[in-house]
Amino acid sequence: MTADRAGLRVSDAERDAVAAELAEHLKDGRLDTAEFDERVGGAVTAKTRGDLDRLLADLPRPAPVPPPASRWRGGWPLPLVPIVFLVIFMAAGAGSRAGWHAHWGLWWLSWWLIPIAIFTARRLLSGGAQGGR
Repeated sequence: MTADRAGLRVSDAERDAVAAELAEHLKDGRLDTAEFDERVGGAVTAKTRGDLDRLLADLPRPAPVPPPASRWRGGWPLPLVPIVFLVIFMAAGAGSRAGWHAHWGLWWLSWWLIPIAIFTARRLLSGGAQGGR
């Protein structure tokens, strides 16, 4: 710590944080109750950052908490199956308008593609296969 920072005034929240850290050291057995009481009293009356740092100088500092790992599902960024269904759906619509296969065309493909597309979209938006709701 630089001398400039050691002279900075501290807030009540910083004093409380040091007192909580000292309580953890008491719980872990690094401090006895007399040392704890003396150091917490020093934390309550501390004016500068240097005052607080002296109270913790001979104690190990807690390890910083690592940020949570991002969850990557793997696979393609855009799944291939919904894209194929979309292409088939578009072809069915174009084919029915062009008069394929008499008057029915291929429009019937759209009726079973719509539920599959909705199901696939819901699974993609909910994070994939993670079990039931």
